[in-house]
Amino acid sequence: MEFKTDALVLKATDYKENDKLLTLFTPSKGKVTAGIRGVRKRGAKLSFAAQPFCFAEYVLAEKGGRYTVTAAYLYDGFYSLRTDIVRYYAACSVLEICNALLVEEGESEAVFIAAVEALKGLALTDGDAAELLLSFSLTALHQSGYMIDLDGCGICGGEVKENAYFDFEAGYFTCSACASGVRASESTYQTLRKCAGLSYDEEKTSGGGKRALRLIKTYLAEKTEEEYPCFGEFIRLCE
Repeated sequence: MEFKTDALVLKATDYKENDKLLTLFTPSKGKVTAGIRGVRKRGAKLSFAAQPFCFAEYVLAEKGGRYTVTAAYLYDGFYSLRTDIVRYYAACSVLEICNALLVEEGESEAVFIAAVEALKGLALTDGDAAELLLSFSLTALHQSGYMIDLDGCGICGGEVKENAYFDFEAGYFTCSACASGVRASESTYQTLRKCAGLSYDEEKTSGGGKRALRLIKTYLAEKTEEEYPCFGEFIRLCE
């Protein structure tokens, strides 16, 4: 049986002499592992479809619970990402997060759209790479059941100001009076509110980008028990 699906290549691994195994992110089936034959040969027609970041319509043949790519029609390969190391690692972080949070055969349309939009923003605009990655991360965490609560103190509901704290287990910030979790900064909180599309104080976001990135990476690692090396490299490059 064959079917068509939009998909984003999260990972490509060499397999046998000329083939590859792809980890595809599809909106209706989540992560799908699919073989693609002959793409390591010189001049292979479908070589583009076996590259990370490839966003295309894939035709998949299913047999015995296994998938094989039989055709692909490119939407965008986001090739410009390979010319800017900072934006490249931000984009790799998007794929890394998807691979860690997604499950096989699970519908993930909202995360799929967010991932594609993040890659478009990184490849086709001059938007702030850190903010694009943070915005995607917050959406992916929310849709995966690991929502970070940015609506005031998670305990008393009061304002989160200078002496802020973040509870990694509960996924919320707390005020100085409640003081649950580890010390954070108001700039981190305000930056995350900005990236979540909430109201924020621009004057209090100064320096918050790097802190917010570190917080999100740590939170992801604790929730998924993954290491996120690309995310770590992106943070290093931002310093």
